[in-house]
Amino acid sequence: MADKKVDRRINRTRRALREAMLSLILEKGYDAVTVDEIAVRADVSRSTFYLHYRDKEDILLENLEAIVDDLLVQFNGLPLLAWKTPSDSDTLDHLTPILLVFKHAGENIDLYRILLRGEGASRIQTHMRQIIITTVINHLREKVMDEGITFQPVIPLEVFANFFAGSLLGMITWWLENELPYPPEEMAAMFQRLVYPGAREVLGIAFP
Repeated sequence: MADKKVDRRINRTRRALREAMLSLILEKGYDAVTVDEIAVRADVSRSTFYLHYRDKEDILLENLEAIVDDLLVQFNGLPLLAWKTPSDSDTLDHLTPILLVFKHAGENIDLYRILLRGEGASRIQTHMRQIIITTVINHLREKVMDEGITFQPVIPLEVFANFFAGSLLGMITWWLENELPYPPEEMAAMFQRLVYPGAREVLGIAFP
């Protein structure tokens, strides 16, 4: 019972520090926020901050890991056939991996804006990009094998994954910074029309 109380107290403190930092970043920008301000906003001491995090960037990394874990659970449940969409679709009426990402970003706008802006947190954008690259590569290899889909890349998979990650992050950033001018379904459909035809060609993917 004592251990559970300790765990709850730790979780409350970490949550308070995360919320304090995110609210401060939205108010004044990442670079201007200090550890002292985060501790004051969370109503804890500076020493307590360092018991839980190495620095403010460490908090952002934890937030990133949390949203990634949530997305991957949903993402991995989708078959590769979910990437097969009509080329002339204006909107999507079924869940695809890209629609999943845009919906998630739209539901967590403030956090995504902070993570995607980068500002002084250079590790964050690098880490986000690498997560997408690794996920795309692993997802393609595993799903192709499981589902028996033809897969004959004409360029290195790592090259495609880097291009894909940059394109997706760029489009999400534009969407959020412009106050979501289109619904997630339209954004996902536009991204897929821009990227998917070329992706299927260079990856040599043939759906049944």
